[in-house]
Amino acid sequence: MSTSSIQITGFTLTSAFFVGFVYFLARRSRLSFRYALGWLLLFVPGFFSVVLLPLTAPISNALAITPAALLAVSFMTVLVAICIQLSISISGLQEQIRTLSEEAAQLRHASDAGVEGQ
Repeated sequence: MSTSSIQITGFTLTSAFFVGFVYFLARRSRLSFRYALGWLLLFVPGFFSVVLLPLTAPISNALAITPAALLAVSFMTVLVAICIQLSISISGLQEQIRTLSEEAAQLRHASDAGVEGQ
């Protein structure tokens, strides 16, 4: 077996494991549909990477890298995009928490002032 074939086989098995893991988390409601879909978009093509290998051969030859390296770089790019999207989501949630905290403090202050005024 060539090094490229070993790499692709390892990548396929790893992707199959993570597809199952993401499915398990989604079924147990530990991972929302939105995020499960994002992770599956990363791992399902990895599971079928053996099929993708012939499609990547012309591009990898033009770039003078192995097809396995091209697939790895492609999936890493998707992984970085998912991380950026998660960072954007977390930033939005932090802003919502800050706003809700401020509104709760204002309501608490208003209710305390109303109780003292009576």
